[in-house]
Amino acid sequence: MKIRLFLFVWLLGLAFSQEACTQGNETPLISGTITLHPDWRPQLYLVRPDYYKQLISSYEGVVLDSTQIKPDGSFVFYKKDWLKEPGLYMLFIQPKNRYYTNEIATPAPAENYICLVLSPDEPIQLIAEASQLSRSYKLNKANAESFMLAQLRNSREVLYREFDSLKVSNAHEDPEAWATHGSEGVQKSMHAAIDAFLDSTSAVLPTFAALRLRTPDNEFRDRPEFFLRVKERLHKSSPDHPWLAELDYFMHPSRLPVLVGEKMPDFALPDPNGDTLKLSDVLSPLVLVDFWASWCAPCRRETKEVIRPLYDQYHARGFNVLGVSIDAGKESWVNAIQRDGAIWYQTCDLMGDASPVRSDLKFEYIPANYLLDGSGKLLARNLHGAELKAFVADFFGQ
Repeated sequence: MKIRLFLFVWLLGLAFSQEACTQGNETPLISGTITLHPDWRPQLYLVRPDYYKQLISSYEGVVLDSTQIKPDGSFVFYKKDWLKEPGLYMLFIQPKNRYYTNEIATPAPAENYICLVLSPDEPIQLIAEASQLSRSYKLNKANAESFMLAQLRNSREVLYREFDSLKVSNAHEDPEAWATHGSEGVQKSMHAAIDAFLDSTSAVLPTFAALRLRTPDNEFRDRPEFFLRVKERLHKSSPDHPWLAELDYFMHPSRLPVLVGEKMPDFALPDPNGDTLKLSDVLSPLVLVDFWASWCAPCRRETKEVIRPLYDQYHARGFNVLGVSIDAGKESWVNAIQRDGAIWYQTCDLMGDASPVRSDLKFEYIPANYLLDGSGKLLARNLHGAELKAFVADFFGQ
């Protein structure tokens, strides 16, 4: 009898112990409601990016868990043993016609992921719509860093609105690129918003996410000084974070253009007469090195509306311009010079996009420009329109 009683008590204790373990393993980590859509699968996938490049990237990262969205829209992920400390994760949903669990959908309003900072002791609750997960999600309960990521998401609203009003097929000469990044004006607006976010936050994980959104191609050439400051801030606040090694690689001096305060490397290119002209030959108190091409409409508009008036006004006081074209044909290059009144020094190796000057000076897009002082030291880069006019006027004291 005593043995039976002992066995009963032992089994009862085991049952209570198992129930306690079950409850402990079923602590909600992420829960909420997602409005279902017939074209989207009612399933969510939780992905961990193990490397910086895997963050906000299609087909990257480790799929750790999945859960079904119930017919009423409710879902829950439970805390698991792999979550030991706060980390950056992505929550995905997929259209029915997609095979992969972690592919980012396009066009932009259909973006189907949420970036979240998950912490073992801070559950997250959210609501969203399946057909536009990124744009629609709202956090009802979360840690401070996840709320920061929601704020970062808002920088893409200008891109979503552009798609609301335009058709991809008619919006850009490269619909696939436009479907991801939007028009040039929208990109500029998003970049400004993300840069402001990077300037205002010291949180490490949201900073990594903002850098990935800002430079998805991992090229930091348009504002290298700014990005280097962000990276140094990360080194100070989180020196042991493994993703910093990737940023150090992407921002290595060999991959960046000349920095403000550094001397521009001298280079030599043919002029329209076939003679060799070196940068050092045209140095003056202020030199604008202008990269352009005959087929680049914004370049030619800037030549006529901005650079030529500045040249006429300030050349006698020491303002020089060196035009560097990336044309592939001499006739179109020379004709553009004549039609636009670009009477300053002009050079071109007629190699088009394959011109070594592009890789040597590490610029991707035109129009691009560098402002140098009389020693060839870089004062500023990529100032256009009113900013360029103001800089030159200020340099000459007017």
